[in-house]
Amino acid sequence: MSLLLLRMPVTSSYLHRDLDNMPGDLLVALTQLIQKALAAAYYPVKWFGAIVEFLLNFVAVNGGLLGVIWSIMRCNLVIRLNRDAPNFRTVMALVDDRTELKRSPGAAVSDMRRLWTKNGKCTEAALLPVTFEVTVMAAKIAYENAAYIENVVANVWKFNFVGYYSCWNKFLKVNATQAFVMTDRGKDADMVMVAFRGTQMFSTQDWSTDVNLSWLRLGGMGNVHAGFLKALGLQEEDGEDAARAFPRDAPAAVTPGKVVAYYELRKVLRELLQEHPRARVVITGHSLGGALAVLFPAVLALHGERDILGRLGAVHTYGQPRVGDDAFVGFFRAKVAADYTRVVYRYDMVPRVPFDAPPVARFSHGGTCVYYDGWNVGRVLGGGEEVPNPNYVNPRHALSVYGGAMGDLLKAMLLWVKTGGEYREGAVSMLYRAAVGMLVPGIASHSPRDYVNAIRLGRIGTAAG
Repeated sequence: MSLLLLRMPVTSSYLHRDLDNMPGDLLVALTQLIQKALAAAYYPVKWFGAIVEFLLNFVAVNGGLLGVIWSIMRCNLVIRLNRDAPNFRTVMALVDDRTELKRSPGAAVSDMRRLWTKNGKCTEAALLPVTFEVTVMAAKIAYENAAYIENVVANVWKFNFVGYYSCWNKFLKVNATQAFVMTDRGKDADMVMVAFRGTQMFSTQDWSTDVNLSWLRLGGMGNVHAGFLKALGLQEEDGEDAARAFPRDAPAAVTPGKVVAYYELRKVLRELLQEHPRARVVITGHSLGGALAVLFPAVLALHGERDILGRLGAVHTYGQPRVGDDAFVGFFRAKVAADYTRVVYRYDMVPRVPFDAPPVARFSHGGTCVYYDGWNVGRVLGGGEEVPNPNYVNPRHALSVYGGAMGDLLKAMLLWVKTGGEYREGAVSMLYRAAVGMLVPGIASHSPRDYVNAIRLGRIGTAAG
């Protein structure tokens, strides 16, 4: 899922401290067991992932398997790969290497403004697929390195790339949170977008943070997932004093290269909104990136940042986990006046955790949920309606969950016949669906590829059909 690209193993003392504020003591032992197992697997998974990505990129830059053979014959084989180069891709991009916007960038931003103002002729439901394309694609490319992102933003989308930010997590003592910022134009922009990075596939510490059920209370903001708070910029684990735990002012002394996500991105937005007086802010992210996309404006509200919140147009998240309790959901609804929509694809596991299962765990979702089924038919859920199998672990849904994974695999083989070559999936994507999907189907459904397909191919209504 996201942004916590951790490089140091999680210690047992860290785990214990994190679990002190955990809702539902019955889950403490299970959570700690899972986290210890993930911590033990840190180095094997890290090196396995590095090898896999090197091999896949090696084949890709040499033109495929046949290209490797031909390059060997011509003594023209590319062996040295730079992970920071614009052509180096993570598994996320190797699974789905699309970068082009189906709709022109200018038209997509124009439709987004119509959705904000609600003055256009199109209904909100009809606008969702076109306005969400920019945010879902930004959330997808946020997994890549800075050079890759800048190349796509500037040369493919023809937007203005502002910057890539790799930010410090004082609890992990590593730059663990990444995001990038862009505007639709260099001058007089209509849109300023912040896109948070999601969980890296081969980071067991990312997954350890995601499965952690601990939370911390920040005054009127309610209880919030502690790992997400730390990724955004929590300074002290003090549930009694919100001003000390997450102070309004940035830390007095910031070591070069150790900027904190919340404070750095807030500073960037302040400057950009002064530079672009008509611009509205859009915040997006996939997976844990989606969680941070929700938490960021909530902390802005906690600090009374009205200048930024007054120009917040939309928060769009994809495969976002639950962030806090009912009090947090109510705080966000009351204090953040923006279009907050979270998209859930089929049986994606991540939006179904942490659990909403009182009295054991009390995490809740907020915003408007758009749920897409396996045929990319979307429903805007309302009136307290939940997605199917809301906590994922209900055995009654096991057959449907595995059937859904098999259906997605079969559909992936044939979808391009009807919809065109853009939807033809390569060997890496098929292998991912077959291997991961049949082992843990809720993870395969979490791929940004399915979210891009849902937005581009889907239709929205108040009822599926």
